[in-house]
Amino acid sequence: MDNIVTTPAQENYVEAIYYLSLKGPVRPSALANALGVKRASVSKFIGTLVSQGLVTHVPRGELSLTESGLELARSILKRDQCLTRLLVDVCNMTPEEAEPEVHRLEHLISDQVLFRLEKLVEFACSSSAWLKRLHLRMDINQSSPADQQTMMVGSTKVHRGNRQDKSGD
Repeated sequence: MDNIVTTPAQENYVEAIYYLSLKGPVRPSALANALGVKRASVSKFIGTLVSQGLVTHVPRGELSLTESGLELARSILKRDQCLTRLLVDVCNMTPEEAEPEVHRLEHLISDQVLFRLEKLVEFACSSSAWLKRLHLRMDINQSSPADQQTMMVGSTKVHRGNRQDKSGD
């Protein structure tokens, strides 16, 4: 895909158009209903997606994803599936707990991070014994507060600026 920079809102529109298109032609009113926004908001937003080459639209007509739009939609779906597997299968969250987290995270991760997360999920799910031990460690009801050691965000040596130089200088 061309290096098109998108916002989370644009990605949400592309994703919604993709899912709606699986059921048939996509009208702006159906997109507004799916996204829970006003029809006027969709009309304004469509112009941005058209100018980026993600969507085609005939005034008062149907919306369809371009090849770039389809590629972006597939990328979003891939991130969504990986993050869902990570949070549900590996981290033992319910799908209901995971869904809002996935929705937030899917817009933030890079292709490099996605690749690594896919490998992590693949590894974790390949060993039921390892996964079971992990789930036991994550089960808050199974451990006492004294057993729960948490690392504060930003508390590692790297976060404090004590990064060791690998070159040995």
